[in-house]
Amino acid sequence: MLHERDLGARWGVRSTAIRDVALCKTFRWIARRRGLLISLAAAVAIADVLWGNARPVEFLGAHRSQYGVALWCLALLGVLIRFWAAGNLRKKEEVTRTGIYRMVRHPLYLGNCLIYLAFFLSFGDLPLGLGLFFLLLVPVHYPTMLQEEAQLAKDHPSQLAAHRGTPRLVPNLFALREALATDRFCIHQALRNRAAGCLLALPLLPLGMALLERVDRYF
Repeated sequence: MLHERDLGARWGVRSTAIRDVALCKTFRWIARRRGLLISLAAAVAIADVLWGNARPVEFLGAHRSQYGVALWCLALLGVLIRFWAAGNLRKKEEVTRTGIYRMVRHPLYLGNCLIYLAFFLSFGDLPLGLGLFFLLLVPVHYPTMLQEEAQLAKDHPSQLAAHRGTPRLVPNLFALREALATDRFCIHQALRNRAAGCLLALPLLPLGMALLERVDRYF
């Protein structure tokens, strides 16, 4: 069984830093309220459209934007990544090392980030959209990822050590062949891990922006 100090050295981070983040009450508070913080960020973006100068990207109609198509594809990529990850994930049983987990340690968060980025950029204010995205990524998702790694270090230290060299959030595309070779995707496992909910992002993105544009006309 690996000593915590040895595990931290193998990961290239200080074990004390991981422990401090895992025990930090502030980060725990943030992690438990991720949904609320995401909703508040969305509310800020909507307010910028209704009372500011932002204009939602057009996804539908004769004047639909190619930029909108690119953003929808970005959201689709996020959904596919989440599905692939959820179909391989075995919660509380192991440190999953199959499929996309060969490319990135936290593919579920990667999928979330792509979906969030597509949505925030769709409101039409690039600086605000990027700001809200990084506001969710840095103080919300990143500490949560460290917390999960700290917990896995306690539960499955030897398995977690095998993750050395796997990027935390930016996938290693060169590991795609290995990811496909080890893949054990199961649709029932994906549904069990609640992957179906992310499918709502695909119709919600264009329909939501079209509705917001109509509402904006009355303000």
